[in-house]
Amino acid sequence: MIRSFVILAGFIVLLLFMATQTWAGADADMAAGSEPAVSSPGTEPAGGNGAGHDPLQEDNWEDDNWEDEWEDADTIADPLEPINRFFFHFNDKLYYWVLKPVANVYSRIFTEDFQVVIRNFFDNLRSPARAINSLLQGNVGDSSKEMARFVLNSTVGIIGVGDFAGDVLGLHPANEDFGQTLAYYGAGGGFYINWPFLGPSNFRDSLGILGDSYVHPLILLNADREVIIGAWTFEKLNYTALTLVDYELFTQTALDPYTAVKDAYQQYRNGLIKNR
Repeated sequence: MIRSFVILAGFIVLLLFMATQTWAGADADMAAGSEPAVSSPGTEPAGGNGAGHDPLQEDNWEDDNWEDEWEDADTIADPLEPINRFFFHFNDKLYYWVLKPVANVYSRIFTEDFQVVIRNFFDNLRSPARAINSLLQGNVGDSSKEMARFVLNSTVGIIGVGDFAGDVLGLHPANEDFGQTLAYYGAGGGFYINWPFLGPSNFRDSLGILGDSYVHPLILLNADREVIIGAWTFEKLNYTALTLVDYELFTQTALDPYTAVKDAYQQYRNGLIKNR
């Protein structure tokens, strides 16, 4: 069931990608038809041969422009902005109406030390994905370190609740994921996506989430759907409790919270990729 859901989500993302290519081409054709080029007296149109612009050449420029957008990690297209803004406001209300009140109660019941223990547990479950992605990026040292972290923290660290590898041996996580692996092989962000519940992402990193999910221990152990959703919800709640108020301080000081979150996400991901 979970694998079917993952495949379906990947197919939806691919459809969105194809749709945005179609929309981009249609917008360019409309713009070309409604805004003809104007030449100054005594000069030739662009191209220098006096024959006007070549429609085929213009189509090629559009294709190259989209490819540059896909390959350039420093820019991010947002053709789905109306949908993205809708889901941004949905997630924003979810935070204020559900996550924040529940996290406040959770924080009063459980100490910060307990919350750190829970964070360590979920972080340890991502060690296999980090190990595989480090290896795919040619970093054998980090891959070996992640495997050592997973074994040590799962045993001596008692199923990952303690970071024995980091605190005692100084083996800190490599912080790699499949989205960064795709970037390593030349893929740019493609276009921005704000997912309901999941929050900011882009086309490349959405594929990365799907890729990483296949090596997550809960998926590999074929856990029930309810267990996986419950674990993800608990992790989200615990994370919110640890970072309570950070989100609202950031968004409330921004002129356009949607744009601020989008730019912050892009800068964060670019930082991870460039500092690889």
